[in-house]
Amino acid sequence: MQESQADDVINKQLSLFKISKNETYDKLIQKENEFINKSAHKLNRSPIEVQLRWIKELALQKYEISEDNVRILITLITSFFRKHLLSAGYEKAGIKAVITKFRDAGRRSGPWKQASSRIAGIPQDGDDGNRRRRWDFETDHKFYANNVDATLVEVKYFLQTLSMAGAPSLPVNSIQESFIWLLDHPIEPGMYLDPIQLIPIEFPQFINNPKYRKSIQSGHLIPLKRGGRHKPDNTFLMLERSNQIQGDQTLEELLELMERVVRSYQEKRQNNK
Repeated sequence: MQESQADDVINKQLSLFKISKNETYDKLIQKENEFINKSAHKLNRSPIEVQLRWIKELALQKYEISEDNVRILITLITSFFRKHLLSAGYEKAGIKAVITKFRDAGRRSGPWKQASSRIAGIPQDGDDGNRRRRWDFETDHKFYANNVDATLVEVKYFLQTLSMAGAPSLPVNSIQESFIWLLDHPIEPGMYLDPIQLIPIEFPQFINNPKYRKSIQSGHLIPLKRGGRHKPDNTFLMLERSNQIQGDQTLEELLELMERVVRSYQEKRQNNK
């Protein structure tokens, strides 16, 4: 079948893939798999190839994507991420941990109440079962993000991960160039660097090593406490050390501080000669 004909079939199938806001994540995954398999049979293609073509078509909508379509997109991306890593030999436990981490950091909030419901007198933490969908907050709350922005942040985290050093390469001519509008780079191993130190983040360790995985955090170049928003252009995966270095500073403030420190030490050394 010609590529243009295949695209027509994909677009038709996407238009048929209606979802309900009340569908659970597991139900949506099941429904997506059924549609993928049906499309693959119709096109005489592999399910993974059809899945990538769906993703590619949805990526064309960029920031204008609807709430329904962005939910389909994150379902497809999550499903592909799992299948791609399993086929590359990674263990289910590590993959599941990363998927959960991104769901919590993307569409869901961090602790949002002042006090714990478990232990009196301490702040709420992750064990309180306290995470909320970000679009359920008031719009002026620091954790607020609309449905599309919060979901695209989660999509971005998956794609940044697939661009880390040592990540398994995507199938040839698939979605490598489809999300430059979101990432500012192709989805290729080694393309993604920590945004503060500009050093690689190691993909195998991120998937396999729980301690290293914990050290990869969701960061905001303009911190939420400083009025930054949870939007794709302000959110990045970063090393814990980088998050500590940044603190509550914006990136520009951090760079100015670092330049001032370096300049001061250079002057001190010059005066001591």
